[in-house]
Amino acid sequence: MAMDTHAQSVLSEHRRVWQEKAVLRRIYQEEFFARLIAARKPGGIAVEIGGGPGHLRELLPEIISTDIVRMPWLDAVADAQELPFRSCSVSNILGLDVAHHLAAPMKLLEEAQRILVPGGRLVLVEPWITPFSYLVYRYFHQEGCDLTARPWEKNPGAGAQEKKAFDGNPAIPYLLFGPRHLRETLGALPGLRLVRMERFCLFAYLLSMGFQRWNLLPEALYPAVAKCERATLPLWRSLAALRILLVLEKSA
Repeated sequence: MAMDTHAQSVLSEHRRVWQEKAVLRRIYQEEFFARLIAARKPGGIAVEIGGGPGHLRELLPEIISTDIVRMPWLDAVADAQELPFRSCSVSNILGLDVAHHLAAPMKLLEEAQRILVPGGRLVLVEPWITPFSYLVYRYFHQEGCDLTARPWEKNPGAGAQEKKAFDGNPAIPYLLFGPRHLRETLGALPGLRLVRMERFCLFAYLLSMGFQRWNLLPEALYPAVAKCERATLPLWRSLAALRILLVLEKSA
């Protein structure tokens, strides 16, 4: 109950900041949510995991929005590691900043393999480790960044019992899908294939300060900053990108 109360408080605060920061809404809608929506398989049932403040459904109202805590704007309470859907029943699973919060992220991938229809997609936007982003996540982020974690282990042990809803490790997506362990991760998921990896995100999000109440990027300057970011992306994405779009598709 204490965990639920804390998580509900955080999500309510995120909704307040969302309403106050127009530039944050634009970044999420135009850079994060737009990628999730564009990468999905058209038609069928779409499920959002880690729906949190409930903002994705503003752009995709037909989505079934879930999270591990009960909030009035979400459709269902569901753990992304044990989804309450029948096998081969869902066309898309969409998640923004979810996998790196899970105690056993491989269980999410296995659940996606189970519930997706053939050709269905798991579409995630997650933190990504680059030389620059590691410094940001390691020294300036509230979650910390632990590259010694072993997220491919499906049974994390007693420590998982103490994990809070918003505990996270931004290194987890890189540890699963980075060059060192990608083959191992996909080898454990014979029903899924990785169809897209896109590194992105730098200037605008950093200047917006995310869901902090302060902001260094006036909304009027956002279009120019976003245009510069897109134009220079090939120069910095391997060295400084903060996020990655991951798209996994279920084999036919």
